[in-house]
Amino acid sequence: MHCLELPIPPLPQLMAVNKVAFKKDWLHYERSFPLYDLIIVHRGVFYITEDDTPYELREHQMIVLEPGKRHYGHKPCPVDSELYYLHFRHGAPLRTVKAEQIQWNSLFPVMTYHDLEPQEHSMYLPKLAELTVSQYEPIMNEMIRLRNHSVLEHMLPLQALLGQLLVMLQKTARSRSFSRSEQVCHSIIDYLYARMDRPFRLDEMAADLNFSVDYLSKCLKKHTGLAPLHYLNHIRIERAVSLLSDPNLTLQQIGEKVGITDYNYFLRLFRKMVGTPPAQYRASLYAYRRNDVSER
Repeated sequence: MHCLELPIPPLPQLMAVNKVAFKKDWLHYERSFPLYDLIIVHRGVFYITEDDTPYELREHQMIVLEPGKRHYGHKPCPVDSELYYLHFRHGAPLRTVKAEQIQWNSLFPVMTYHDLEPQEHSMYLPKLAELTVSQYEPIMNEMIRLRNHSVLEHMLPLQALLGQLLVMLQKTARSRSFSRSEQVCHSIIDYLYARMDRPFRLDEMAADLNFSVDYLSKCLKKHTGLAPLHYLNHIRIERAVSLLSDPNLTLQQIGEKVGITDYNYFLRLFRKMVGTPPAQYRASLYAYRRNDVSER
């Protein structure tokens, strides 16, 4: 399955949504459109060409037509048909990529209260996919209902429903690419989270999961971009950041709670991953909270 990689933020913005019926022999007109056009065939058949690529959509299949490309029906509908369509505005896709090549489990920098800008990342929408009625019909019908009664209180729920629809489509893309190596990757991640507070040995993990060290390392690297110890260090420091808000825990206790018994190593690793030493982070966190309370 091929997916469109769309950069976020910002999130896509809904422009229009509706359900339309077409009689037999209807042919889509030619156009170049400035918005994304998500089309779901609810009943019948739909023929559409994007630039020079023809598509035939059957019942419960969807396609995302891209802005700025030439679209036209290359063949009339052979039967009466019903379509859902949804237009949304967003920047051009960064690329088209196969779902199995996406590192779904890749990690992002540890988030802290210091962050003033959102992290840049991507969402992935299947270019062409088959859905079930239960996946798309309730969301689309509710969006149409709200759109047909355009009042202020419906605008935010409409955008939220668009987000819900896009999440469903991304999950569909991911589910079609769930390989054996990704299953192993999930087992490794679950293992690391469950044993975060214990000393880590790669050979022990290999024995517990019943795979070779090389195979486990290869699977995790393929789907996250990280070796097991690097992944473990990330989730340990992420947990340490959360524990620093507890004034009853010393820094050494926090290090031990996340499985790092070498205090000096904990200090170095925290500073490397967060950007400040844990003591300084804690002090600035408390100062931030005091200022926030005094301003209220």
